[in-house]
Amino acid sequence: MGRSRGRFGGSPEDFWGALRGVWFAPGGFFAGLDPDAGFVRPTLFVTMVLYLNLVLDAALQAAWVRELNAGLLYALFLGLVVSLVLAPLLVSGLAVLVQVIHAGSPSRHGFRNLYRHLAYAGGIGIVLWVPFGPLLAIPYGLYVATTAVKWALDTGWRRAAAAALIPLGAVLLILLLLTGPSEAYELLVNPPGS
Repeated sequence: MGRSRGRFGGSPEDFWGALRGVWFAPGGFFAGLDPDAGFVRPTLFVTMVLYLNLVLDAALQAAWVRELNAGLLYALFLGLVVSLVLAPLLVSGLAVLVQVIHAGSPSRHGFRNLYRHLAYAGGIGIVLWVPFGPLLAIPYGLYVATTAVKWALDTGWRRAAAAALIPLGAVLLILLLLTGPSEAYELLVNPPGS
């Protein structure tokens, strides 16, 4: 079976091809994903997205307060370790919650395909380090996550929206409750130097 090429050229699952597909044509991108492919590419993709966010945010903060020092080197290493551990765990947890809401219980059947779709949907987070980026990324990310669930589970829009938005909405609500309104606002606008 030949490898499909993305709308923008190249493999649809290379880093830049996946980012373009998720941002500019999520329906076509998720429809074209191979359901039998493995975990490695999507895991590396979502890990790299999280890592870039952590490193670029640390660099922006350091540049803004004019404190470019060796501490930024620690961010490079620590960010990699955190990303390698946290990214797959977050996607796996979300996939299990989506399965529970959609089918009533987690299942190994369909988990890989759902994990792959949700990991690529994480590409929306590439702009979270940019000031005011979360204001765009969160609502669009909810749409992209719904699209990913729709294609992964081969279900209708209503069921996909419920399965994707209930756990994601719960996470956003928990963040709001834990941080309070003023700090939640700071998270949304992500001002440099804060």
